[in-house]
Amino acid sequence: MTENPWLIAVINMTIVFGVLIILGILMKVIYWIDPTKKKKAQPKKAAVPVKPASNAAQKRQEEEKVAAIAAVLAMIQDEDDAVAAALMAAIAEHKRKMEPMALPHHYF
Repeated sequence: MTENPWLIAVINMTIVFGVLIILGILMKVIYWIDPTKKKKAQPKKAAVPVKPASNAAQKRQEEEKVAAIAAVLAMIQDEDDAVAAALMAAIAEHKRKMEPMALPHHYF
């Protein structure tokens, strides 16, 4: 039995890299015989042409999209403002509690 730490480290590294190489080979084999791989693609059917919507319908759809996006952005802004206000209140409360204690100031 050896007590040389360098020899023990080399043996352990050899074992670890040997296992990694074996796992890599196993992954390649599984990739080659992949049972979930789709077989050859069947020919696609011709797409049915879609009639373009009228200009008024397209404009209405665009307006609905813009309104939905604006609503989401407003909601996010309100949440950010609420979080910022809560954070500022917590900091103010912390400062209020720390000042009377005359503790040394710490900087973050």
